Amino acid sequence: MAETPYKLSCTLVGHKLDVRALATCKDGSIVSTSRDKTARLWKPSGDGKTYTEVATLTGHNNFVSSVCVLDANEKYQTGLIITGSNDNNICLYTPGESEPFHTFKAHQNTVCNLRASQEEGTFLSSSWDMTAKLWDLKDISKPKLTLVGHEAAVWCVADLKDALLIVTGSADKLVIVWSRNGSVRQKLTGHTDVVRDVTVISNEEFLTCANDATVRHWNASQGICLGTYEGHTNYIYSISATPLAEMIVTSGEDRSVRVWHKAEIKQTLFLPPQSIWCSKILPNGDIVAGASDAVIRIFSKNPDRYADAQILQTYEEEVASVQMSAQQELGGLKISELPDASALQTPGQKDGQTKMVREGNGVVAYSWSQTQQQWQKIGDVMGATGGTTETSGKQLYNGIEYDYVFAVDIEEGSPPLKLPYNIGQDPWHVSQKFIHDNGLSQLFLDQVANFIVKNSQGAPVANTNAQYADPFTGGSRYIPNSSEVPSTHPAKSPTASSSNSSVGPAYIPRTTYLKLEQANLAAILEKLREFNAKRDSLQRILDEKLESAVKLAGDESVISGAIDVLKSLLHWPNDIVFPALDVARLAVLRKEANEGLCNEELIQFLRRHIQENSLQANQMLSFRLLANMFAHEKGEKFGLEYRDEILKSLLNLSSLGNKNNQVAIASYVLNLVVALNKHNDVPGRTRALNVIFSLIPRLQEPEAIFRILVGLGTLLAATQDSEDRNELVAAVRQSETALTMLRNLSEDTSVLSSQNKLAHCSKQIIDLIF
Repeated sequence: MAETPYKLSCTLVGHKLDVRALATCKDGSIVSTSRDKTARLWKPSGDGKTYTEVATLTGHNNFVSSVCVLDANEKYQTGLIITGSNDNNICLYTPGESEPFHTFKAHQNTVCNLRASQEEGTFLSSSWDMTAKLWDLKDISKPKLTLVGHEAAVWCVADLKDALLIVTGSADKLVIVWSRNGSVRQKLTGHTDVVRDVTVISNEEFLTCANDATVRHWNASQGICLGTYEGHTNYIYSISATPLAEMIVTSGEDRSVRVWHKAEIKQTLFLPPQSIWCSKILPNGDIVAGASDAVIRIFSKNPDRYADAQILQTYEEEVASVQMSAQQELGGLKISELPDASALQTPGQKDGQTKMVREGNGVVAYSWSQTQQQWQKIGDVMGATGGTTETSGKQLYNGIEYDYVFAVDIEEGSPPLKLPYNIGQDPWHVSQKFIHDNGLSQLFLDQVANFIVKNSQGAPVANTNAQYADPFTGGSRYIPNSSEVPSTHPAKSPTASSSNSSVGPAYIPRTTYLKLEQANLAAILEKLREFNAKRDSLQRILDEKLESAVKLAGDESVISGAIDVLKSLLHWPNDIVFPALDVARLAVLRKEANEGLCNEELIQFLRRHIQENSLQANQMLSFRLLANMFAHEKGEKFGLEYRDEILKSLLNLSSLGNKNNQVAIASYVLNLVVALNKHNDVPGRTRALNVIFSLIPRLQEPEAIFRILVGLGTLLAATQDSEDRNELVAAVRQSETALTMLRNLSEDTSVLSSQNKLAHCSKQIIDLIF
């Protein structure tokens, strides 16, 4: 006797953008999350078929990307709804309430997965920051455990075997089984693309799905794959199952939800939208799915819960229409729009160039042979099994999804850099990270940001091979180091400040300290662990102490003894101390750490690294630290106390190093000038001016030159004593080198004046001098 099929039961409409995650409750309620920055709680209406939205959960300021539900416990007697977001936060809600009763920053990047743990009162999270964490509701000020070991985004996490083992899946294609103490038990290979989701089916076994369009069945303790299930034709985003995998439900990028009995597909449910982001099995055996069209659909195999006949007919016709249109496309290309065989009469441009042509109802691929000067048939083009950027329409970069991944040419002959961007992100924040990650000049901040703004308008997904409009030239490619000089956005620029200057954006005087705070804390911790493991066993530092030191650089509470651990790390040999210096330069941005670090002991550490023969990485990080220490009163006092020694070390440097080193030095001098003006330190200003005169002709990096000029202008513009100011102005007038540079920069006409902040700043200084 044929089994009753699943059919549409009802649709839940309320979200405005993609439904990205679902959680189900024991009473049949559903929690959905969306790119519209909300989560919603839906309860059964009582008629056995429909649902009612009872709460819209707000509190996140970016896409809500993950959710889990915790059952009632002693502390939370009505249970909990927990959501995670692209804002890096986790929110806790009492069911039925719209506002979170607690919000905390959990990760350094998107919280892409949440899972209730098998241990009561605990839950798991995983993130694009390459970590997973275990949380205990008794103390959510810090994670109970942090799992570090993946080399890309950790897309999913779950625990099994009576909560003794934890499983993670990642964009690095690995599945890792961890002990509850954080040690790695198994590293499981087999998936050939991003591992997207995991579901547990017994104490020993679990299933994973991936962008390679397969499901894999694993034994956690033995570390072996028990089977590979195939059936989807594109990325699989979600998997859920009943115990022992009697029923498995998967969904993905092929417009389908698939229902499996063990390894065999029993039914395929096609949906109108392309991306079926999430699917879950409800307690009554129904299936709920969330998709890219913002609609939640419930499917049931109980005829009593089927939708009305007219609704079913309309729905099935819509699905059939979409399927028919899809068959006319291949990899996002309309077959009808492909050229016919006559296109092969045009010679190729380079050896190996490929071309697809329409032959009858099919598509054939050809490759150009430069030696034979003809197109050679490769074969018929069939629908791809397994997702790619072309077949899914999704933009992936380092295993993470983006609405756009732009290709940015930096210089002729070098490969383009990838610039990932999601709609809803701050273009200036994304630009700053892009500049930092690729070691580019700060001058490009506004040009990159404006480029993102212009090219991310319109359709929500852009193909990586698309042509982009240069914001200045209108050309098809944006080239940061072309003859164009970036424009200035004073409200966003990290060095802009308010002034009444009549010449363009005002850069002087600067009255606040510049902070150098970009970092990848997970990478820093991993490097510390690597170096620590190579130390003599008697000199090694416990891993939890390393973690406590790195936390000084983040937003978490300062752990007792962490500052002492960091100081001990700063004693490491010169060739391995750089990650400790990186932690220290971030830690001084926090008041408590600033007060604990800025003392005589710190200057002893730094003396090793700001000398002529210092390693360049250590020198750069030391000057970044010296720039950041002004952020709080203790560091400010420390910086002024040792100003002469540090300035003297700058004068003694025969080389200012690479562009990163030059920017670090210029940032320190700029912040010192702000402090000197704040405390009206007349002798200090004179000494700083002499150092600026020494540095100006030796700097080549435009951003470093700009920061030194802001420092020079601030020194002149903010000086309170007129006699002191006149002496400083007179000194600048007598410096032929400084005057020549200022005049040359101010007369730069390579771009419009409004787009050249070096020219602007130079003109503002000239106005002060004359």
